[in-house]
This record gives sequence, structure tokens and C-alpha cells, in this order.
Amino acid sequence: MIPKEALDYIKNKKLRPAFSYRDVWNEEHATNFTVAKAMQIDVLGDIKQAVEKAIEDGLPFEQFKTQITPTLQAKGWWGKKEMVDPVTGETVNAQLGSDRRLKTIYDTNTRSAYQEGRWERSQESAAHPYLMYRVGPSQHHRQEHLSWDGLVLPKDDPWWNSHYPPNGWGCKCWTMAESEARKERLEKSGITVPPTHDGQPGYTVPVKTQAPPTRYKTWVDNRTGRIEKIPMGISPGFNWNQGRMGRDIPLFDDFMKKGKDGFHPDIEAVARTILTSQIKRDEFVSFIGQSQKRDAVGSKATAVGFVENKVASWLKKNEGMEIGDSVTIALEARLLNGPKAVRHGKAGDAIGAGALTVLDALIYGRVYFDEGNLIYLFAHSAGRYSKITVNPRLKRGGRGSELLGPGVVNIESIGASINDGEYRRIIEDLKQIK
Repeated sequence: MIPKEALDYIKNKKLRPAFSYRDVWNEEHATNFTVAKAMQIDVLGDIKQAVEKAIEDGLPFEQFKTQITPTLQAKGWWGKKEMVDPVTGETVNAQLGSDRRLKTIYDTNTRSAYQEGRWERSQESAAHPYLMYRVGPSQHHRQEHLSWDGLVLPKDDPWWNSHYPPNGWGCKCWTMAESEARKERLEKSGITVPPTHDGQPGYTVPVKTQAPPTRYKTWVDNRTGRIEKIPMGISPGFNWNQGRMGRDIPLFDDFMKKGKDGFHPDIEAVARTILTSQIKRDEFVSFIGQSQKRDAVGSKATAVGFVENKVASWLKKNEGMEIGDSVTIALEARLLNGPKAVRHGKAGDAIGAGALTVLDALIYGRVYFDEGNLIYLFAHSAGRYSKITVNPRLKRGGRGSELLGPGVVNIESIGASINDGEYRRIIEDLKQIK
């Protein structure tokens, strides 16, 4: 059975022509479909449509290749061709379509989509709080991937942020959601791998429950000048979680970790830069669209802001409210496609074309305290304000989740005229924090 989430993951991507795979990097692949050297939008669209059909119909590679090859050959995207690199200005003898390239396109996109679907289903299941890493049916495994085989960790463990498969070109590794009871059984017995049809003997994989220490290598992209530290065993461009469209919440939490005195103001400045980047804004608009079309499951979430040190300190001093380790403000899909969203839609104040004002409100808005919640107020047009209500200790995730952290609980547009009672209530009656 083909997970609906896997197909949606591909269908919701925008076409992004690029000369090199390095021109679209890491998390940008969550919202963009790209194939290196496919600079013609119609060619790129044909490839994307073929990948969608392969996932939807469960087509094997040979059938995918048979269907797409004549189209690409007819449009001249086949074999080698001289092309000018728009970044370097150099003329190169570029490899366009070929059987080998189609195999890479097919494998990378279908595996990424399937793993996204697995991630979504695992996050929705309260009965399966763990994920187990398994190596795939490759003949030659990367040594690090073999060492991770049988690793069972909580599905919210930060290790998955950079190690969720696929973890490189040709990587066939995958994950399984596991219950507490099965995890305990496997810890005792290990994982039994039966003999293969070609005579390879069976064996037992021991189960590990502690994330291994991550060793990094420095990678320099000579094309763009980008320098990154990448975990050993992970190929450049794969060190992010393919499954987490709202993957930025654990990453933000990791980045914004507080010490006993909070976090340094420079961290807040960097966080604002990330939240106002075009990559983040494109991803957020896509998340809004998927949520409103109900293509995103209820517990799927994305980072939309963070509780500043000044606000966290005020809450602790004046209200005795401790934010905790997680300061990232999450927005869950259920808020955008549930009953409350329907009511706001009928009232004409639902989040829609002005979606980006949510990010702006949580970065630049005035902050008030209202009976345990934070109210963010931000002028988005003449006489109109975005009012974002944030619960600093919201229970996030799916059923049975115990994850606590700041979360958006209401989004609405209010007026600033003398007759608007809610606006006057906020500015006249509530305590302003910043």
C-alpha cells in the first residue's frame, strides 16, 4: 500500500530548475522538486509527473524508465550536451538523461517520499513511541549505516534530525515504528535476519538503545563556498530529516538550548534571521496550504517563533511560570483545519493570503500576558491587527504525547477602531511584556 503522505510529499513540491544538485540544499528539498541540469520547466514537470505516477501506482524502476525515456529524448534532454553553468560561467559537457541518471532520480525521490510517509504515520501513533533504524537490501553498506542497524530511539530523539534515512546517494536504509513491548522483547532476543535466497546465511542483529556519539567531518562546497559540518556516514545534502516537513521544531530547540542564565542575545538574532529567510517563508506558506487542504495530519507542526529570553524571564519573575528547555513556538496543522479554523473562515478572519503575518507577529509584535497565555499583537494593515495566542506550556504532538512547549492556540484578525472591544481590552487591561 502506498502511503498517502508519500504521494502528497511529492505532489506538493514546487518545480525548481537548477543546474547543480547543490543549488537546492537540504531542507529546500522539502518544498522544491529539482533535477540537476533540468533547466526547462516542462522537462522538470515531466520528470516530476513520472515520479508521482511511480509512487501512486507502485511502479518498479524499469517501468518508470520505459514511460519517461521517450518524452525526455523527444525534448532533447538526453545524453551529453554543452551547457553554461550560470554560477561559474563555465561551459561544461553536462550529462542529461541516461539510464543511470533516471535510476538516481527514481531511487532518491521515491525513497525520500516513502520515508516521509513512514515518519508521518509514526508520529501519529501514540502506541509506537520508538523508531528503529534498519539497513536496506544493498550489497555494499556504508560502515556507519551498519553500526546503526538495530538502533531503537524515541521518535523525538534529536539523533533523527540528521540521521533519518535515506542518508546518502543509493542509501536503502529505512525505519520501523516500535512499541514499548516490542522494544523490550527485541532488546532481549535481538533481530533475526533469515538466510537469503542466494545462499547468504542468517544472523542476529543486536538492538541498541543509546544514540551513538556523532563524529563530524568538515565539507566545503567548492561551487558555492558553503562550509558545513556533516555527520560521518551521511552524504552532503542528506543531513536532514526527509520525513519532517515541520522538522524545524527539534532543530530550533537544539539551537535555542538555554543555560541556567537563558541564552545569549546573539542566538535570538540568528533565530530571527532564520525565521525571516525566504526558505523558511516558502516552507511556511506550503505548510499552511497543506494544512488547510487537510494534506497535513493534525499533529504535524512547524516552528513559527520562539519565546524570547526577556519574555521567559518576565513570566518566571511575575507569574512563577517556567518555560522549560523548549522555547520554540510551534503551530500544529490541526489549528488550521479543525473546527476553530472553520469558524474563523466563516467570519472572514481565517489565516490565508496573509499567512506570513503569523511569522512577523511572533518576531516583531507586542507581547501581552492574558490569564496564562501570551498575546502577540501585530499591525498587518490599516486598522487591522494579527492577534496570536500562545500557550507557553502546550501539550504537543499526537494522542498520548507528553511533549510540552510553547504552541499557538488561536490566530485571528482584530480591528483597532474605538468600537473594537477585543483590541481595547488587550491594550488597556493586559500587562504588556514587550
